[in-house]
Order: sequence, then C-alpha cells, then structure tokens
Amino acid sequence: MNTPLASCTVLVVDSCRETQAQIFGHLQNRGFSVITAADPTAALATIELTAPDIVLTDSFLPEGSGLTLIKTLRSRHVPCPVIMMAEHRSEQTVLLALRAGAVDYLHKPVGVEELAHALQRARYLLPADMADTPGLVLSDYTLTTDSDPEHIPGMVSWLLRATAGSLSETTQLHLRGTLQELLLNSVEHGNLEISYQVKQRALDQNRFSQLVQERLAQPRLAQRTVTIHVHCDRRAGLLEYRIVDQGKGFQWKSLLHRATAPCNAEDASGRGIFLARSFFPNLRYNDRGNEVTVPVPIV
Repeated sequence: MNTPLASCTVLVVDSCRETQAQIFGHLQNRGFSVITAADPTAALATIELTAPDIVLTDSFLPEGSGLTLIKTLRSRHVPCPVIMMAEHRSEQTVLLALRAGAVDYLHKPVGVEELAHALQRARYLLPADMADTPGLVLSDYTLTTDSDPEHIPGMVSWLLRATAGSLSETTQLHLRGTLQELLLNSVEHGNLEISYQVKQRALDQNRFSQLVQERLAQPRLAQRTVTIHVHCDRRAGLLEYRIVDQGKGFQWKSLLHRATAPCNAEDASGRGIFLARSFFPNLRYNDRGNEVTVPVPIV
C-alpha cells in the first residue's frame, strides 16, 4: 500500500487470531479502523452496532457459514461490500462467493498488496455521502421500503452512509437510534397496526416474528409501504428526514407532551419518542400522526 486511503472501518470475520493480527498489521496507520469478530453470528451483531464500511470474512469451510453471512447481509440490504477469504482458490468456491453477493475473493494468507487492491475496489462501491460532494448546495432523496421490520437496520445503515457521513460520530449515533425507532414505529404500529400492548404480549410469548408474518400475509396490510424523504440544504445548514407510513396514524399530541420527561415502566410506549426528541428537539408530526419529520442541524 503506497497511498493511504481515506478512513473507513473494516470488520474482519475470522476465528484465527493470527489472521486477525496479520490483517491489522497490513492496515495499521493506513487510514483504516479494524474491528474483529470470531464467527458470522458475532459478525451480525457487530455489524448492527458498528455499521462497518467493508466486511472481510473467512469462508468458514467446510460448513460454509461465511457464504451464509454474505447471503444474510444481502437479504437484509446491508450496504457494506463483502470480501471473501479462503485457503483454497478453487473456481467453484470463488463462484459460490461471488454469486452469494461477495464483491471480491482473496486467497489466504492474504498479501498486503492483494488486500490493498481489494479494499480499493470495495471502496468504490460504498454509497457516497451527498454532503461530501464539492459544489453541491441542495439535494433530495426519496426512498420507499416495504413493511418488513427485518429490513429496517439495513435501510438505516444505507441512509447514514449516503446522507449523514459528514456528521459527528455522536450525532450519527443519535440519528441511527432515532431513525431506527421511528421507522420501526411506522412499520409495526403504523402499517401493520400492531399496538404496543399486542407487541409486548407477542414478545412475552416469543411469537413476535410469527405475528409480523401474519400481518404481512393480510392483503389489506401487505402492500403498504413507508416513504423516506431526505432533504439537505447546505446553505441553510439543514438536513431533514421525513418518514411517512400508510397506517391510520395515532394520537401523538398527548404522547409527545409526556415525552418531555423520562417515561416510567408503565409508559414504555412513549420511550422511543422521548429518546428521539431528546436528541432532536425539533422533531414534529403531522396532524394525523402518520408522518414524522426530524430536522438535523449541520455545519
């Protein structure tokens, strides 16, 4: 690696500490932050918490759980490119990795130059933050997502990468929690009409996933979507997210009033709004309660 790359986070998924240390050594002081996970299960939890830019995973043969990890990330629409590593460079293994959704394939032990080229190629696939585009003054995004709650984390990760990369780490963390909470509310309580009480009972009975699938199977609810409008005005120093669902709405005024103080255990349905409004005080709903706008100041 002769030229340092712009800072980004690489998640290394490998059970071998020697491999983890070797890759860390290759990337040290070269503009990368390296985090590790010992297996694909730990990797999924780490990705949800940290949203790495690139995932570098072992194939975990003969079980092939590395391939399963790639397929899972693609099914959840997690935007980070995935590079597969394996000790055997068979054509079949390479094809399986690429067909599963990997963007590249490396032979172990991984050489420093080979790794550099693979990461460079992967970086070109990352969503560009619109705030980083020179000369851009005004921009708008409109995205529409279905009502499956499992798709929300990937959607939030994409939104942060594409629209909020220039914000501070703390603001991004607050924004991640706020968008996830509000999108889940739009999907679960809005489109799927699952009340807080019904959700809590289903969780207590370990059948919430079943409840969601039952609601998604209803023709009246199945076609409902959530629309996310993102507006960025750099001259006004404003980044704004507007989330609209197709549900009946809710009585938000009393809940928003209660959300000015920390809620207790009996009032847990207002917790999400309390947290979101604590981070972004200018959060507002439309009269019906099926549209929420989150203004985020930018500098």
